[in-house]
Amino acid sequence: MQVDKIILPSYWGADISHKHIKNDNTSVAVLFPGQNYSCELPLLYYTGKSAFDAGHDLLLLEYGYQSARRAFEESNVDKVIQECYNSINQVINNYLDVVFVSKSLGTYIAGKTAELFADRNIRHLFLTPVRSSIPIIEKFGGLVVCGTNDKLFNESDIERIDEFPNTDVIRIKDANHALEVNDLLQSLEIMKTLAEDSNRFFKSK
Repeated sequence: MQVDKIILPSYWGADISHKHIKNDNTSVAVLFPGQNYSCELPLLYYTGKSAFDAGHDLLLLEYGYQSARRAFEESNVDKVIQECYNSINQVINNYLDVVFVSKSLGTYIAGKTAELFADRNIRHLFLTPVRSSIPIIEKFGGLVVCGTNDKLFNESDIERIDEFPNTDVIRIKDANHALEVNDLLQSLEIMKTLAEDSNRFFKSK
C-alpha cells in the first residue's frame, strides 16, 4: 500500500490536499464528504475501508472551503464541483473502473462531477442523500442508503427514489442523517451492516 497526497490550489486561497491510497488496483473509489462531514468520519471511513478491502484504490476528497476552514456557501457549489473534477482528473486515467461514494451534500456534488466525466461509466454509492440529489440518483442509479428518521430526506423522498430503475435502496429504520439511532450498540450494528452491504456493492460490477 502506498499513500500519496494530491495538492492543488483552491478558489478559497488554501491548497486542497487529497489522500490517494494505492495498492496497484485497476479500480478506484472516490469519496465525496458531506458539508461538514469529512472522509475520516465513520460512514465514509468504514465505507472506504470496505472499498479498499474489495480491491479498490481510494481517493479521499476535501473541498476547498473545508481546507480554508470556511463556511459552505451554496452560491459557490459550482466551484466545489469544478475543483473536484480537476482533482479526480489527476488520477482517473490510471483506472478502468471508477466508483463515487458520497455523503449528504456530497451526493449532489458527486453527481454533478460525474456529469463532467461523460465518457466514463461511473458507479455510485449514495449515503444519506439530500433532496437536491434526487435527479442525480434518477440519472445514474446505484446503491442508496438512508435513514427513516432523516430530517433532510424524508419518507416521501425515499419512496420517490425507490421507484427509479437501476437503483437499490437500503432503509435504516429510525436512523438519522448520520445513520445513527439513540442506542449506541444499535448504531454500531448499523455501521457493521453498512460495511457488509457496501462490500458486496464494491465487489459487484
